[in-house]
Amino acid sequence: MATTNLFEYVERLRLHLGDIDPDNYRYMDEWLKTSLVSAVELLMPRWNYKYLLADNMDAYRNPAAGSFLFPEPPVVERGDIWPIIIQAAIIIKEGSLENMSWNFASWRDAEISYSNLEGSRSKDRSLQRDIEMLDSMLPWRTKRLAQPKKGHLPGFLGNPYEHD
Repeated sequence: MATTNLFEYVERLRLHLGDIDPDNYRYMDEWLKTSLVSAVELLMPRWNYKYLLADNMDAYRNPAAGSFLFPEPPVVERGDIWPIIIQAAIIIKEGSLENMSWNFASWRDAEISYSNLEGSRSKDRSLQRDIEMLDSMLPWRTKRLAQPKKGHLPGFLGNPYEHD
């Protein structure tokens, strides 16, 4: 069974987050790696468990899924890489907003006024855009049509004992 290391997507995740200055990274590699693994775990139900995680947190194709457009390699199909990255970015941004929520404030006195609430709104809009992008790329299971499976039933057309 072939596997792929999810940590190879860290640079793409940094690019999406705008964290591209190696001298001043905002996010530690361990946080990004954990968010990538969590992203695959969160996307499993949306993909009908198309990808699974091995003990070492590498992703592999679920042999029972059978819904792959292209054979391996790569293990993760190209069209599935960006949903993983966007879900990981959502996880990181939600954690950042939660962590920074106590820092957003507004105050004023007779001479000076200060507000960083617009920064909060900007971060919230960025998070909302990612959620909408993920939903457009990968709809929830309940919003898709079921995959049909055909079988012959006794008493219906195609049965040799069927009478007109």
